[in-house]
Amino acid sequence: MGTVTLLILLVCNGVSASEQSMRQAEALLNAGRFSEAREILLPLESRYIGDPRYDYLLGLVLLETGEPGKAAFALERAISADPKFAGARLDLARAHFASGAYNDARKELESLRDENPPPSAAKTIEEYLSLIANRQHRLRMEYRLGSRAGYDSNANSATNASSFLGFDLLEQSRETASPFAELSANVIFLKPLSAKLLLDTRLGLRRRNNPDASFVNSAGGDISIGLKQVSEGSTRSLRIQSYRVDVDGKLNSKGISLAGNWDHEIRRNLRLGILGQIGRTTFGDSLRIKDVDQYLFGFTSEWSFGVGGRGSLGGSLLAGTDDPRRSGSRYARDLAGIRLNASWAFSPRFTAQFTAGLIQSDYDAVFFEQQFSSPREDDLTQVAVKLNWRISPKWLMSHVVAYSNNNTDVDVFRFERIETSLSINRIWR
Repeated sequence: MGTVTLLILLVCNGVSASEQSMRQAEALLNAGRFSEAREILLPLESRYIGDPRYDYLLGLVLLETGEPGKAAFALERAISADPKFAGARLDLARAHFASGAYNDARKELESLRDENPPPSAAKTIEEYLSLIANRQHRLRMEYRLGSRAGYDSNANSATNASSFLGFDLLEQSRETASPFAELSANVIFLKPLSAKLLLDTRLGLRRRNNPDASFVNSAGGDISIGLKQVSEGSTRSLRIQSYRVDVDGKLNSKGISLAGNWDHEIRRNLRLGILGQIGRTTFGDSLRIKDVDQYLFGFTSEWSFGVGGRGSLGGSLLAGTDDPRRSGSRYARDLAGIRLNASWAFSPRFTAQFTAGLIQSDYDAVFFEQQFSSPREDDLTQVAVKLNWRISPKWLMSHVVAYSNNNTDVDVFRFERIETSLSINRIWR
């Protein structure tokens, strides 16, 4: 009996030690210490070959230490044991790319892209698809038609007060709830210019109707054209972008800007980036006093976690300023913001996303001096939860619940808003 107990203890200790070794190897992989991880994993091959987790980790270290052919065999074993292992499939595509098997890599990447991957994985997929298309001198196009319907508790983002400074507010200036319906269309053209450089052109159109608040029915569009430089783990872009929004059949605002960003993979599961934008916003005739030149700068980060990067956490810090273009304008302001986001892939077809942000605006001027003596200050809080269901490679359904709250010392600019909607998108590639 004692001998049996001893044998059981030895087996359990062996399993525990091996499990600890795999955890250590995974930590080394995430830290970019690939050679050390390889030294830990290779001695375990005879015991754990065929285990999808082990084969995945082994495939990764072989890929990162310059043996993509051997890596592909290990990753294929992991996928054979678990065909839905998206992380292994993504790294298999990377192994095919490193081996020069671009068509095999492209097929795997396109299949993953059609399964609604988490944001961090989507960035990696797009980088490799761009690199492959550039090497094959192949134009990529995407067309998307969308419909969205829901309910908006405050379609005009207005105060719930009925009067201000002793005057009754018009209906258009008071909080108005309404159901809504929205249609949208988007087109993307990606034209290779060299092995790493591409021309990125995008066009979007949308229209929204609010039956109980028709005075804020809107139609708009945006267009952008820019250059994008892509390499493994890094993307740089510079683009000119413009938009226009009409409300109740009249110009509400339009703008043009020059925007740039750089996004780089610091290590396997961590990306950092910077962004900047210089632009001009022009409003309709009755709102021209709000015309401003805008300057924005920020830092971004994204950390992926879980097997195959199923989850991600990210954030951004923003700072900017608005300079009025008209004398006497009170709309000069400095702004600072923070935004947090998280996502999790429950399955290849179902993902959830969460975002939360705060933008603080400090205006230079006092609004309504007859009642206020200090410059206006706004704190805009926004929170949203989005659930995505990839019905098929060509159909995507999403449900969104969003909350906004603008807290300000000037009552007429204070508002609270809740919006819930269901959208369906048809995609052609």
